[in-house]
Amino acid sequence: MDRIGLIAILLMILVTGVTFGLYQINYQGFTHLTNYSKIPAYVLTGTKLYSNGTLFLQIANTAGSDTYGGFVVLVQILYPNGSVLYEWGPSQLSHIPSSDIINEFPLHPVHSNKFALVVPLGQNATVILQAPFHIQPGKYIVRAYDVDGDYESYGIKFQVTVQVI
Repeated sequence: MDRIGLIAILLMILVTGVTFGLYQINYQGFTHLTNYSKIPAYVLTGTKLYSNGTLFLQIANTAGSDTYGGFVVLVQILYPNGSVLYEWGPSQLSHIPSSDIINEFPLHPVHSNKFALVVPLGQNATVILQAPFHIQPGKYIVRAYDVDGDYESYGIKFQVTVQVI
């Protein structure tokens, strides 16, 4: 074996050792591997609720499959104690007109299909929803549920506290 081949093999072993070592340090070893490509996570930062019942749902899909996106099947307005003030279910979310969805990026837009509100990975959109009544001033919680019935994944809750003035 020539000298260059030997140096290449030694460097490859060194780089592999450094990679494994950094993985042990940063991810607590090989037993806690998390696959962030399977379960979606939504961020609702920037959501606004108005006293006339209009909800500007600012939604972003930050984790999950990039093939088909995430499916939001339930959006709720909750009192601070957790009881439901109003909710939009699959029948309402699956029929949102495209004029009520403002996508930040034109590629892979948030849209309604026959079953839910589809939020592709990496997309950020404002969805305008209307409750059929006025909402009293105060603090409320806006929460979104994924098709799996989850409102939390990876320690991220799909909810935000909003103030109606």
